[in-house]
Amino acid sequence: MARVTKTVEERHQEIIDTAKALFMENGFDKTQISDIAKRMNVAQGLVYHYFKSKTEMLYAVIDELAEEKQKEMETVMNRTESTALEKLTMLLSFKMNSDNFGKLMPSISSDVAIIEYCSIKKAAVAMPILLSLIKQGNSDGSWNCDYPEESALFILRGLSGFSDSTDDLAVKTEKEQILIHIIFKVLGLPSN
Repeated sequence: MARVTKTVEERHQEIIDTAKALFMENGFDKTQISDIAKRMNVAQGLVYHYFKSKTEMLYAVIDELAEEKQKEMETVMNRTESTALEKLTMLLSFKMNSDNFGKLMPSISSDVAIIEYCSIKKAAVAMPILLSLIKQGNSDGSWNCDYPEESALFILRGLSGFSDSTDDLAVKTEKEQILIHIIFKVLGLPSN
């Protein structure tokens, strides 16, 4: 078999992509470095050359998930024809329906440091976007929020409490409605 040579950046990204796929499929706790190497068809030592441990790899996966979340949120925010209220509704629907962090959580929920890291990363990505949205809503008349920064922080902390990986559609729908009700109250809107 011919040896495949890749750049450092390509190989690093390949390891992260493979680890992410396996962590989502099998859970972090049930995935071994040997599984990642086998899926990539490389020696285990190559994986260790790039990452000292599976936990270090997990942090790289979390960073990538945060970047993906940021890009998806920015796509919604860049819809110039939409009001802040419409964007908020789209972001909330997106949050409830496509949370890769939620898929990862069951297998890492016992590690407080990793959960804290996830929370910090998600907040760092979402805070400027949510703050911008609240300010846009104040400007376009969607709402009148007297404390945009504090409200954004409150909403983000509340969102983290609603993260779960249930497949039960009724539970997801109920949580989405509760979340929308609370956020509307924080922003001073009547709830639906």
